[in-house]
Parts: sequence; structure tokens; C-alpha cells
Amino acid sequence: MTFRQSTSPQVVSICTSQALRRFDLPLLRSLSKQYAIAQWEYCQDPDEPVDVNLAIASLHEYLQSCQGAVHLVGHGIAGLIGWLYTQQYPDYVRSLTLLSVGINLTTSWHSHYYEQRQLMSCSRETMLMRTAFYLFGYRDSEMLHWLADLLKQDLDSSLIPYSFSPAASHIMPTAILVPILVCGGMDDYVIGNGGTNSYQKWRSYLKDSDRLWLCEQGKHFFHYTQWQAVNKQIRCFWQSLNLVASCRQQNQNIISC
Repeated sequence: MTFRQSTSPQVVSICTSQALRRFDLPLLRSLSKQYAIAQWEYCQDPDEPVDVNLAIASLHEYLQSCQGAVHLVGHGIAGLIGWLYTQQYPDYVRSLTLLSVGINLTTSWHSHYYEQRQLMSCSRETMLMRTAFYLFGYRDSEMLHWLADLLKQDLDSSLIPYSFSPAASHIMPTAILVPILVCGGMDDYVIGNGGTNSYQKWRSYLKDSDRLWLCEQGKHFFHYTQWQAVNKQIRCFWQSLNLVASCRQQNQNIISC
């Protein structure tokens, strides 16, 4: 999906869930007022093995067609794909923005759901309703039923890397040269369990050019409910990178003179 006509996108939003992609749209539409944005979507084929390498290869094929490096944005598992891709192909990435991605990169609402299923003896429908409440905070029964159905679709059809290999259930960040913006919700049930300690652990992995920002009153899908605040932080981050690049170019011009 392209939000603004352009010969090539400046920003690529990674999507690994057809069922939940709608929660990315308010933020992407707002960013598209200033940037050419494309939403790249990976659809897990039921007959294909669950393999993040297939998603990375498909993303690389697409980004090779773009003109120049792009800003990558990803929420949850999509953020994991963005990180792994940037590790392998940093020259194609201008910056990486991670939304609701913990210090264990594979942590997602899916992992919490399966953990809770092992601890609590209740039906799948009840657990999905409970999960929907903690992810979004809505109390309306009709809304929770609708959200629970979307979560069910996501569980049944999306890329969930740790579902096939214990080794894929714990991936820690390693150094990458690309500038990184990590954004999270202060009330994220999945990543922080109601606190911010998990997000604060990012600080030991971030470079001087990187940023960590936590959204007040933000849950796991904070980029949907608080898209205005997230928009502002992302734009400020990208603008700071442009300023640094401009200063470097001026310094090079002075030296060459």
C-alpha cells in the first residue's frame, strides 16, 4: 500500500499481520502528509515453513527496487523483522523505528498469550477477550469481541517466529550502525508488564544517535491510540538525522576548500 504517490518511498512500514494492519494506518496516514510512505506486507503462506529468513529475503527484494535508503518502521514482530533486516543490509536503511519492541526482540502479544494459556484454565475465546482488554484497555463488550476476533485471525495466520523453534524465542539486540528510535507505551502489558524497566534496558544498547521515547498512557498498541504523539516523535527523530547529515556535508565542504 502506498500512501503518497512518489517514484520511490522515503519510509517503509513493515507489516506482518493482515488482521492487525489497520492499527498502523492512522500513524502512517499522518506521516504521509510529509513523507512518501509505503506499507510493505508479508503474508505467511499456510504451505510455507514459519521462517523469518523468508520475510527478510522478501523485504530485501522489495527494498532493492527503492531509490536510496529508507526509514524502516515496525511494530512488534514487524519490528523484529526490521531489526534483523537492518543487521544484514544496513546500506538500505536510513533509520529504524521500533514500536512496542522489547529488549528480547521476539517478545510480542503472541508470546504473552501462549504463556497465559499455560497458566490459566479457560477457553480460547475467554483468553482472547482478556488479552484484548490488556492490549487496548477498552471495556465495551462488543468492542472486545471484535478485537478478540482480530487477535484470533492474527494467531492463526501471521508470522510468529518462536512458534517453531526454542532458539527463536530469545533474540537480544546486537550493535548496528543505523540510527534507531525505540518507542514504547508506559502501560504496555506485553513488554513492560505495567512498568518501564524492560524499555529502560534498551539504553545500554543505544548509540548517541539513537533515541528512546515512552508514551504516557500508552498500551501495546499505543501507536494507534496515541498516533499524534508518536507522529511528532518520529518526525523529530528523522529531522534530527537530516540536520546531522547537513552539518557533516558542510564540514566536508569546508575541508575540501
